[in-house]
Amino acid sequence: MKGFITILISSLVCFSYAQVKVSHFNSDWNDDNNFDISKLKECDKNYIVICHNEELQEKHKIKSVPTVIVFEDEKEIKRYEANIMMQLTCTRKDIQHVIDSVYLKRFE
Repeated sequence: MKGFITILISSLVCFSYAQVKVSHFNSDWNDDNNFDISKLKECDKNYIVICHNEELQEKHKIKSVPTVIVFEDEKEIKRYEANIMMQLTCTRKDIQHVIDSVYLKRFE
């Protein structure tokens, strides 16, 4: 019985844990429009300066800055791109909602 409980708990931990990553792409010249992702919970956070990481800019097809992309297990699930004023119109709450939804759907 003890072994069964250990396997059950291990399975639940693996099943419920998704690799969620939030990447914020910007450029040095657009520092005034940085978007703070540091307070997002339950995710890995990356800040990428595209002029120093052109290969990532091309890989993720970044066309405007700032851009924030939410990934689940390395797959893009949501993208927020800057408007014509080079500002994001989403809020940290919007992004956190996407992150929370990833974890919640694991229990459906």
